[in-house]
Amino acid sequence: MTGYYPWQETHWRNLAERLAQDSLPHALLLHGPSGTGKADFAAEFARSLLCQQNQADGLACGRCSACLLYAADNHPDSHVVEPEKEGGPVKIDQIRALIADIGLSSHAGGYKVVVVRSAGAMNIAAANSLLKTLEEPPAKTLIMLLTEQLSRLPATVRSRCQLLRFNMPDSVIAQNWLAGKLLENGGNPDAAQDLLAIANGAPLIALADAEKDRPALRQSLLEALAGLAEGRLDPVKVAGEWLKLEQPMPIKYLHGWVSDMIRLRQVPASFADNIEYKKVLQSLCGDVEVQKLYIYLDRITEALQLMTQVNPLSVIESLLIHWANMPKQKTIMQG
Repeated sequence: MTGYYPWQETHWRNLAERLAQDSLPHALLLHGPSGTGKADFAAEFARSLLCQQNQADGLACGRCSACLLYAADNHPDSHVVEPEKEGGPVKIDQIRALIADIGLSSHAGGYKVVVVRSAGAMNIAAANSLLKTLEEPPAKTLIMLLTEQLSRLPATVRSRCQLLRFNMPDSVIAQNWLAGKLLENGGNPDAAQDLLAIANGAPLIALADAEKDRPALRQSLLEALAGLAEGRLDPVKVAGEWLKLEQPMPIKYLHGWVSDMIRLRQVPASFADNIEYKKVLQSLCGDVEVQKLYIYLDRITEALQLMTQVNPLSVIESLLIHWANMPKQKTIMQG
């Protein structure tokens, strides 16, 4: 990606203006649902901070030595922290190494930029280790934390960052962007609306689904959840079917759907542009208390971490048995 996505323009302009006025915060917490491009935005802003010849709109030039180093993942003032394994934790040793690196002088004499992906995956020790740096950051250093759920981070960490919320984009903007990408990739631009509906309006998820021909798979997984909720399907048998799929894809989908169920309970208006998906979520979760959904979401998060450590079948079975036994009203899949 070069540049930011069209639905991110306001965030970009605000930060570019603050950079021009030398008033950037020392830490940003980029949060919001998956598929909105938080990681790409953070990477692009990091590139712009390190660029030696920024353009008028604040974007990096792409030609200077700093941009070339960044493109090669070799810029000494760019630091990325993420779990060592997908679904695993961000460990204290990783944060300690980061703190040691950013405590040194900038190699290029400008900004040092840190991006902590999946910041919610930091264990308590790692979060506490980062806290002191957030309280007393080195000069000319920007730390960007990325998370889908603010609740996954300690309040002490959240309070020391400026929050930057990435909501689902306007449906027209998202559809126009996706249609252009589909056309560019030789696909059918007329499929953009349906793809976005399946992906709950998340354009990057919709594009990934289109590239991997996943819409039908997502629908079949949703139908399986409905069958489990209604008692029509056996969770052990369904787990066996899910195990045949690319892992941990079905569990990541499950995480996204339960997150959306929680969001539906707390901010129903956020689904105003996707009525059909809203009906699906309502039919799936019935009258389950939001606290129980949070507990289940925590179990899914733990399962994602365990997938690489134990027999994945037992992990999937445990999740689906839990889902099948959650008290719900009778569910009816729609759409």
